[in-house]
Amino acid sequence: MSKPFLRLRVPLGFLFAACYLFVARPASWQAFGVCVLFVSVGCLIRSWAAGYLLKGKRVAVGGPYAFVRNPLYVGSFFIGAGFCAALWRRPLPWSSVSIGMVFLVSFGFIYSAKTLAEEKELASALGEPYVHYAGQVPAFLPFHGRVSGLGPQRFSWEIYRRNREYECLLGSAALLIYLYWRSTHGL
Repeated sequence: MSKPFLRLRVPLGFLFAACYLFVARPASWQAFGVCVLFVSVGCLIRSWAAGYLLKGKRVAVGGPYAFVRNPLYVGSFFIGAGFCAALWRRPLPWSSVSIGMVFLVSFGFIYSAKTLAEEKELASALGEPYVHYAGQVPAFLPFHGRVSGLGPQRFSWEIYRRNREYECLLGSAALLIYLYWRSTHGL
């Protein structure tokens, strides 16, 4: 997949979000609770990862990077799945099914392509340390648990701040408030 196409993921994401905002209204407090739980887990994973990531300068091996190579994407998946869970109701309307399917297919397609492109860039920029790391740690699913012996790294609030991951927290909180407002006002 070409880089120009991968750059479309952001505008396409905004288009998807607009469609979601149009149809989103939790039908039950249970669905909203599942949404909040998944979104919170996703934000925590992304925040945890952001405190270790010095983009293009070193191999991130601490925190969630000792479990998977792409914890930011794992967190994003939890966030997206959580917002899709908010649409759950019986009978399941076509709009909810469509949103869920578009999310699953596009996430799998775009992020697998993005991951392949990034891994080539990281191997080129960071060399053998990254190649060694990639050979030990799975991409998305922590099949091996925490991989040890990767080297010491500590979470840094300064790195977290520079990565601006708080924007994900703020955006997710705003969307959760919107969903709460729509469900309580019946709009």
